[in-house]
Amino acid sequence: MSSVGETLRRERLRKELGLPQISRDTKISTRLLEAIEKDRFDQLPGGVFAKSFVRQYARYLGLDEEELATEVEKTMHPAGELPSFTTAAPPPAFKVPRLIEYEGGGRSNSSVLPALAGVVAVMVVCSALYAWWQRSRRPAAAPPITATLGPRKAFAEVHKPADAASITPAVTSNPETARKTDVSTGVSTADVPPAPNPAATLHVSLTADADDWVRVASDGKVVMSDVLHANAAKMFDAVDALRIRIGDAGSLQMTVNGKPAGPLGPKGQVRTVEVTRDGVHILPPPPKPAPAPALEPL
Repeated sequence: MSSVGETLRRERLRKELGLPQISRDTKISTRLLEAIEKDRFDQLPGGVFAKSFVRQYARYLGLDEEELATEVEKTMHPAGELPSFTTAAPPPAFKVPRLIEYEGGGRSNSSVLPALAGVVAVMVVCSALYAWWQRSRRPAAAPPITATLGPRKAFAEVHKPADAASITPAVTSNPETARKTDVSTGVSTADVPPAPNPAATLHVSLTADADDWVRVASDGKVVMSDVLHANAAKMFDAVDALRIRIGDAGSLQMTVNGKPAGPLGPKGQVRTVEVTRDGVHILPPPPKPAPAPALEPL
């Protein structure tokens, strides 16, 4: 069976695709694509990113991404053989003497029980003596020192600062400051999702089949710019418009006001989607900048 890199390379050549074109479509650099085709997985980012790149490359070429990801996992983490222990076990550090009958005594092993009871009694007595000795070494507690403070005591009582626990700091009316820190608990609330906007007319839900980068702007304000993990769902509200930038349009599903929005694009494609009261609009990609004019030689 050919390796993962050879399988991907052969399929790419069969479809007459170049690495620069695949790099533009999948957002994977050409250097990483060459490392995958040469089975140099140690040159890829660690963790799940290596398998994610291979999955995305295989999906782009129409191959079985799960099978290739499994082969990558076996290549990166081969199962080691269990060591065989053929040497004999080391001898014990000490040997317990066997209890035998005294010759001519006529006593059995049951005579050991009184001896064990005596040993336990001696240990209890020694523990009690040691505890009493420790208590006798402790110094006696010093009596509380009381002194008449006179006028100074009255002055200290009048000018005594308030208890820190009873001081309630003033809560600022700045919504940005109130959002960052809860005054009563001291716990950051930056990760708490904002409350639903009662004036919102657009309610959009996003769900991803695989880890997908998403950037969402609600009425011109960016509310998310992060990875939406597989099988996770996010809700967003807006009054006029929502603009969504998607890293992999084929792995994202969208519902607008409870209705499916339909496919947003093929797998591995980057899309910009705008949701307004008129519907869902897929925006065309921005035009590429014109190349700079060549300088004429002097």
